[in-house]
Amino acid sequence: MKRTIPTRAWISAGCVLLLGWQALAQETPPAQKESADENRQTTDTTPPQAPKTPTGPKYLNLRYDEDFSYLDDGPGTYRENFFDPIKNLHFGDDWTLNLGGEFRIRLEAETNKAFGANRRTQDTFVLHRYVLHADLKYGDVFRIFMQGIAAFDDDRNLARRGIDENRWDLQQVFFDVKVLGAENPLTLRFGRQDLQYGKQRFVSPLDWANTRRRFDAIKLFSHGALWDIDAFYAKPVAVQRDQRDRFDEEYDFYGLYVTYKGIPGHGIDGFFFAQDRTADRRNPNGRRGDESRYTLGTRFWGGTAGFDYQAMLAGQWGHWAGDTICAWAWTLDGGYTLADVAWKPRIGMGIDWADGDGSPLDRKVGTFDQLFPLGHAYLGYLDLIGRQNVNAARIDLSAWPVSEKANTTLAYHVFCLNEERDALYNAGGGAGRRNPFGKSGKEIGQELDFTLLWKLDAHSSVLLGYSHFWDSNFITSTGPSDDPDLIYIQYSYKF
Repeated sequence: MKRTIPTRAWISAGCVLLLGWQALAQETPPAQKESADENRQTTDTTPPQAPKTPTGPKYLNLRYDEDFSYLDDGPGTYRENFFDPIKNLHFGDDWTLNLGGEFRIRLEAETNKAFGANRRTQDTFVLHRYVLHADLKYGDVFRIFMQGIAAFDDDRNLARRGIDENRWDLQQVFFDVKVLGAENPLTLRFGRQDLQYGKQRFVSPLDWANTRRRFDAIKLFSHGALWDIDAFYAKPVAVQRDQRDRFDEEYDFYGLYVTYKGIPGHGIDGFFFAQDRTADRRNPNGRRGDESRYTLGTRFWGGTAGFDYQAMLAGQWGHWAGDTICAWAWTLDGGYTLADVAWKPRIGMGIDWADGDGSPLDRKVGTFDQLFPLGHAYLGYLDLIGRQNVNAARIDLSAWPVSEKANTTLAYHVFCLNEERDALYNAGGGAGRRNPFGKSGKEIGQELDFTLLWKLDAHSSVLLGYSHFWDSNFITSTGPSDDPDLIYIQYSYKF
């Protein structure tokens, strides 16, 4: 069924374009080129570096990791910025305060996101969020970080998603204490906080969502020149539309993440994650009960002579409703950048493989659990595929035109099931279509993603994108099979 795009949606799109054009017209020095938006990054190496410029503001995916201490060096040693007066504010000899925030608005038009199974096949809507934070530190010993959020969805006609709206709530509030004093990096952090590890394949704040993922957690960590070590115990926080957000009492998530950085240009990660879920959930064999699942894995990553690469291997074991868990996942990813060619093109390839359940009758659970990932960057922007029971291959081409302020990427994905009798899982880990007799084949389909990220200045960026999915045998033989589409335009401003 065709649907006319609502007037409010057109007004919002116009506002996005107007704000972007206005920021582009400002005569501000270009920011040093960084990786493409962290939500889209699929390698560990940044694009070829532009000539060095004086230090200026750099806004990160984890806002609490931002550093404005360069403002203490005095005028002339850094690029002056309009927001400098609210950064690195000193109160006495020991207290410092940083204030910041973000405004983001995105217009999305999606078609057949359920392969045509919904009565209404098209929806056009607007997502916008407003975030403010305060970071108060006492020397290098104590810290309080607070972040509030107001996130809204407008003009949505299909069922609302829990990640789209969060009206006036605490996104983060945590305390840091250097437990052995300022000279030792060992830090205890407790409170509501973002967690992000590796390249966000297993644990990510999921910035693409209108409300970022976060946890009520206790974390003990030490980051040094050679080693980064994090140990944490956490409960995921669920968005409550009509009341204050609270953690999931039936979900315990804890783990250890270690990174060794002693090899020039490379790194090695080792990780252990544990999930204890007491909710009465159904496993792939149809049995309901508690789940205890453990993930052990490693990742090697780096780059040399224009090449970037990473490899990841993880195994899972445990029990779910009395059935034994045994599952695996692995990743190979890499690319080559032509640094001496105009636009600095990069061609990349990647494979993501995750186990599925081979039989619903053998009292074994073979489906890999993707935990809390940013699948968006690796398995397609349509968010139709999760890293569970899937074999996904990707080839992509990216470049940095327009004075290295814009990144454009074209990615082509091919998806297949690993086990014919297991389900197709979406980006949120939910089970979708399934043929328990294994008579629908393994071929899911192909997806094409085009994105253009334009960094207008140090604060603002515009993201444009289009995605299309071509259904294959498994989809066409298990229900409606209309090809999905997604078009979006996003404007983001950080300070």
